[in-house]
Amino acid sequence: MKPSCVALGRWTATLWLALPLALLPCASTAGAPAMDATPRQGGAVQITRAELLSVPGTGYSAPPRRIEDAGLPREGWQAIDLPRTAARELVPTPAGGVRTVTDWYRIDLAGLAPPAQQPLLLYLPRWKTLGRIAVYGDGVLLYQSQGSAVHNGYNHPLLLPLNAAANTPSPVSVLIRVDRLPSSGSGFSTVWVGGENSLSWRYLLRQLLQVQLPFMGSAAFLAVGAFAFAVWLGKRRESLYLLFFAISAMAFLRMLHYFVSGDYLLVSDEWFEWITVASLLWLIILIHLFLQRLHQQPSRWLTRLSVGLALACSVATLPHVSRAIPSLYLFTPLLNLAVLPVTVLIFAVNLRKALRAKFPEGRLVAGWAVLALAFTSYDGLLQNNLVSPESVYTSPYAIISLFFIFSYIMFQRYTGAFAEVARLNKGLAQRLQAREAELEQSYQRLRVIENEQMLGAERRRLMQDMHDGLGSSLISAIRSVEQGAMSGTEISGVLKGCMDDLKLAIDSMESVDADLLLLLATLRFRLAPRIESAGLALHWQVQSVPALSWLDPGSALHILRIMQECVANVLRHTRATVIRFSTATDGQGVCVVIEDNGAGFAVEEALRRSGRGLRNQQRRALAIGGTVRWESGSGGTRFTLWLPLHHGEGAGKTMSAA
Repeated sequence: MKPSCVALGRWTATLWLALPLALLPCASTAGAPAMDATPRQGGAVQITRAELLSVPGTGYSAPPRRIEDAGLPREGWQAIDLPRTAARELVPTPAGGVRTVTDWYRIDLAGLAPPAQQPLLLYLPRWKTLGRIAVYGDGVLLYQSQGSAVHNGYNHPLLLPLNAAANTPSPVSVLIRVDRLPSSGSGFSTVWVGGENSLSWRYLLRQLLQVQLPFMGSAAFLAVGAFAFAVWLGKRRESLYLLFFAISAMAFLRMLHYFVSGDYLLVSDEWFEWITVASLLWLIILIHLFLQRLHQQPSRWLTRLSVGLALACSVATLPHVSRAIPSLYLFTPLLNLAVLPVTVLIFAVNLRKALRAKFPEGRLVAGWAVLALAFTSYDGLLQNNLVSPESVYTSPYAIISLFFIFSYIMFQRYTGAFAEVARLNKGLAQRLQAREAELEQSYQRLRVIENEQMLGAERRRLMQDMHDGLGSSLISAIRSVEQGAMSGTEISGVLKGCMDDLKLAIDSMESVDADLLLLLATLRFRLAPRIESAGLALHWQVQSVPALSWLDPGSALHILRIMQECVANVLRHTRATVIRFSTATDGQGVCVVIEDNGAGFAVEEALRRSGRGLRNQQRRALAIGGTVRWESGSGGTRFTLWLPLHHGEGAGKTMSAA
């Protein structure tokens, strides 16, 4: 159990148990003064003695505008103590209408003088009756309750002036007329008389505690419940938010009769009373479902039993068509007492399961359940006129405390969900960090392996190229020298060719950044001296072309070998005097063109004789996705190497000229 839950539970229990004592009105003197006592300047007198006359009748009648003491029966008056309760009577209903009793309370104010510069006020903390109330001063009607005879504002304290203005004569006698049903009983508190300064704070405090706090508490409960309902609309799986909203709505309906009087009812008395009764039943059911949802140990038999009883009571108490005073008003106090055993059973089962499941807020809810049962029992006694009517209803404060407790639980769950999300995010971040470290290690290992494979592949490529090119040329030169078949000039030419092969292999290792022009510039640097030494004029007409994204060292070496072979063929076979290099963009590729003005050759015949040089050019072009083309005649030969901008675009097609 969290310390905050224990502290909150103890604080709440202490506050609500002390509430009935705090609400009791305080006398201005140590002892209760008699009804003819004279207050001090600006003080207040609590009237605890009065005379009572009870007049039986049938049905309700409007209070007269004026009534004189002489107009009332002389017999039957009796001195009584205030506060006073009238117990319920089991009386038959006469055929002519509803049996009623009119109680006349007479208070003698002959010995009281109005406070200076202030009107004399009468303060009535509370009355309880199924009927109306009227106040007379010296026979003149000063006040009468409005609206319904059932919901007549009985929970609202009454404060009214007895004289119209300050320094005007105050009434000598006050008559208070109260209608009631014998079968429902009634209650009448003490009466206070005094100035505004001494009574207004009492009235405002009583109004705050009896009316305004229940209204503000129920409104706040409903507002938070509406917020929970909005959250539930976004998270339909979270039924706890929907239950919280339903509890707040039932609590608001249940508390309506504590602060709404008959003047403000939008429905009939019968339906309003049924709403307050049914809302209490379903409030208990919803609290049961809410607790079940929290401790995750449902009691299906208890749920079925309680829902069945609530449904049966709700249907059985539906308003009847008759316009007479329905029996539900008389039955409601007894029904509230009858609900207590079922409520005790529901709370006992849920609290036992909550404690067994080690539900953190279980003790807090247990403390509230004991408090709520005590407050509800007290209100049941008050409704049945078994305790002083001077007291106030405490059930609204049990519901307000329920609002705070459930809001605390929802807040704990809400913050707990955030903490769980934070914990999961932290764990996820740690796992992600570990995974990133593993991936980084794997990446480093793959980079090492890739570098090794790349170096191995490049080594094999260079070895293969040197074996096929430089190695073959050197072996041929060595054999010729050994056999004496080559002159020194020829041997020098072969060695120069070998040197060119070696330089091209080295040049292919340089990064060209997909720039074909840079590669061709390297070729020009290497071959220009050899071309010029052979007596050929070099015309360089290379223009800017798009970059080749696939150009790498391997592909660069293929291009250099193709160009080298083409230049070598011009130097050896064509007897040309001019050689021209040019570039152009052609569709989805670029073209590198080498032209000479030599004697030319038969291309088809040369290919048919399986010329190794031409076949090597075709093979290398095919390897990089390009094509080669020869156009030869008496005016010279035109060689074209077509290279795609991107791999896969027209690759692999060998072009040859007629």
